[in-house]
Amino acid sequence: MKDLNLKKRVSITHDELDSLEMFFNINLPISYREFILEFNGGCPDKITIKINSEERVLERFLIVSEDEKLGNEFKQYEVKVVIAQIEERLTANEDLVGAEVLPFAYLYGGDFLCLDFKRDTTNPKVVIWDHNESDELSPVFYEAFNNFQEFLDTMFLS
Repeated sequence: MKDLNLKKRVSITHDELDSLEMFFNINLPISYREFILEFNGGCPDKITIKINSEERVLERFLIVSEDEKLGNEFKQYEVKVVIAQIEERLTANEDLVGAEVLPFAYLYGGDFLCLDFKRDTTNPKVVIWDHNESDELSPVFYEAFNNFQEFLDTMFLS
């Protein structure tokens, strides 16, 4: 198993994860919940992951937090803040209540790895949201992994 030198940056509780699910009307995969409980907001040592024969640098995992006192250096990477900044470019459904895509990691260059709940609400695929090609109500995603566990296996075992 590869040591990524991941350290949790912000503490989180099960209740905060439940709150995130309720806020976005989603059910987080168990593997994602367990990962966030251990590594919330973690910044790995330089890690390159191979996605569709292309190597991408994963800079950091987004933070899940209900803490209003979260410092500015962390606040910009809190998942709700990130979604608020790009939400019109994450969905083609202007009437959407909740979320159908949840960013969870920032890739070098401005793209995000996301959980895609559109086709499977219990076992979402991992997709890349392309910030350059996405427009308001016209998001562009590229499939990366079949699910979060496959992403973890690739990240820790490759």
